[in-house]
Amino acid sequence: MNSFTSLELIKTLKKILHIEQHLSGIPYLKELVKNIAQTFGAKFVLIGHPVKPGHDSIRTDVVWAGHDYFDNFTYGLKGTPCENVLSGNRVCIYAKDITDKFPEDKLLIEMGVDSYIGSPMFTREGELLGILVFLDDKPVMDVDFYSAVVEFLSARVAAELEKYHIEEELKRQVDEKTSKLEKINQELRIALNEIKTLQGIIPICANCKKIRDDEGYWNRIESYIEQHSDAKFSHGICRECAEKLYGDYIGAIKKE
Repeated sequence: MNSFTSLELIKTLKKILHIEQHLSGIPYLKELVKNIAQTFGAKFVLIGHPVKPGHDSIRTDVVWAGHDYFDNFTYGLKGTPCENVLSGNRVCIYAKDITDKFPEDKLLIEMGVDSYIGSPMFTREGELLGILVFLDDKPVMDVDFYSAVVEFLSARVAAELEKYHIEEELKRQVDEKTSKLEKINQELRIALNEIKTLQGIIPICANCKKIRDDEGYWNRIESYIEQHSDAKFSHGICRECAEKLYGDYIGAIKKE
């Protein structure tokens, strides 16, 4: 990696953080990672988070490899420098011969790197959030300078990543509630479709009181209403009809 003097610290950070203001979340972090790689001449730069529940592996959020972005991947922590980084609270730098120090880390060998810089990232409550890593095929020449820069950048990345996770969680909750409301609305629509209603002009015979349906058939009024509503009939007889039909019988009973 290129060497810088402490006098260039502000200029370096300003260059790295020169990102379009409308960007946020992963798009912002992608621009940041690209700026870091191009400013420092680093071969690889990645941001990742520990995979729950065991926190024994890292899932990358953004990866810069060589001259472009690389697909996200997951790698185990055992036997890697990242394992040491996540167990501490400060920047961890291996200025050279990184593969000799971590012979079990086959990924480092495949990447052909010589130096490693890693920093843990924490939420405002102190919870482990993730890791910021630089890797290069050249040794680190100015450890103190890189330590200061990376510590500042890891705090900036942590703030952006925490905001992104909060927004994603809020979005997930909104989507979940929206899905529940849509399900309830669908159930209501089904229920409303199943509710039978009588409306409009109903043709009824002036004599026998049968009702004509849409197909032209005449139905007893009870049958028609039962077919077009949820009403059920319980038959009885009114006083006027009882006197008309059974007047003599009723009169005889009254006399007794």
